[in-house]
Amino acid sequence: MSGKSISDAIDRALDCLRVNFRSGNNEAGWYHFLDDPTPGITASAVGLFTFRLAGQEFERSDEIIRYLVSQQVDGPSGAGGGWAVRTTNGFPIIEATAWVVRALSTPGLGRLEAVKALQSGANFLVNNQNTDFGWASYAGQPSRVFHTALCMLALQECGGPAVVIDNAKKWLLSAQSPDAPAWGALPGTAPTLLHTSMALLALTGLDGALSVNTVKKTADWILERLTPGTHAERSSTVEEFDVPVPGDHPFVFQNILPHFAGPIAVTALLAAGVDPLQPKLFTAVSQILRDQQKTGTWELPRSPLRESIWAIWPFVSALARMREAVFPVAAGEAQLLYPGCALVQTHTSARKLTTALLMRNFLLSWVARHKIALALWIIGVSYSIGALVLYLTGAVDRTEFLIGLILPAVLLVFQLVWGARVKRRDGSDS
Repeated sequence: MSGKSISDAIDRALDCLRVNFRSGNNEAGWYHFLDDPTPGITASAVGLFTFRLAGQEFERSDEIIRYLVSQQVDGPSGAGGGWAVRTTNGFPIIEATAWVVRALSTPGLGRLEAVKALQSGANFLVNNQNTDFGWASYAGQPSRVFHTALCMLALQECGGPAVVIDNAKKWLLSAQSPDAPAWGALPGTAPTLLHTSMALLALTGLDGALSVNTVKKTADWILERLTPGTHAERSSTVEEFDVPVPGDHPFVFQNILPHFAGPIAVTALLAAGVDPLQPKLFTAVSQILRDQQKTGTWELPRSPLRESIWAIWPFVSALARMREAVFPVAAGEAQLLYPGCALVQTHTSARKLTTALLMRNFLLSWVARHKIALALWIIGVSYSIGALVLYLTGAVDRTEFLIGLILPAVLLVFQLVWGARVKRRDGSDS
């Protein structure tokens, strides 16, 4: 794995967004399916957010911001300030609003219209928090783990009210499975990789929300279920549920949220401080690199022939996190030697550097482990050479020479006995 390979993969994903960017009729951005010519609010926000994840600014961000601001819903307290999707006929919902808030929270946007829209969007999230402190599509619907984690992340990123975030933390902790350090789509449902990863992401962003031991247990639970190369989890490939829309002509729409549990799990593990050189985690990121399509996206399970915004952002998130964790220099290359240890070097360094470092480290390690024996051998050999020189020059006779060899022999026996004792002690300790 190399920093360049990660950067190239991220650049391909962003180029895919650039190629599929749509504008016209006061609209600018993307739709869920990138080949759709009409932009949508949520997808446009997610696309803008993806550039933020990569640490780049999209050249046409102003157009997207104007479009998003123009689509913000005006209305009474609780409804005003949010954003809708195509299927809700102008009724604002959490799913769209939280993503727009995350997109507009990007440092450096700083445009006056974006700041006002961001403040109103954050207020919509606050006003639509349920009385149990969780979130659903809007206030009054059953609180869901994904929605709550998403809103917590959005409010953390935009600097939302601390008390609101703290109350949401309490709901999320109470929604944890009683039988595992994990979460399901709803309180009491079977835990999934996706929902556990989203909950961990939301909670690790808050100081003291989880104890070190709880973070470790949850991370271990995620690692146990993470399968490199399997990017979507069967039980959470999509999250489907009906949402009733109130109004003069109430109706119900089916909400379908596509999820990629694998890369979101990678992001959550890295955010939680898991060693990026952990073999399964390292392999999962390597597999993400291998599975990227030539177009820059990844395969959408239910529609493999169509490119989707949802099959880009979670992968860019995972790759950007890994690049930040492992490669201080963009052109670096990492070779995993064994768990927790990798050799990272730049492409400009000489190829013989790897061999030289390994040989030097091997020699230093061997000397450190055998320093007592080495010292005894040096003393013994030096003493023997001195005695031999004295004998050859006639300074001592044969008897004195043989007696002089007693010390090296004693040192040799001592070293052998000491070495055997150390081996027995190490074996009993392990």
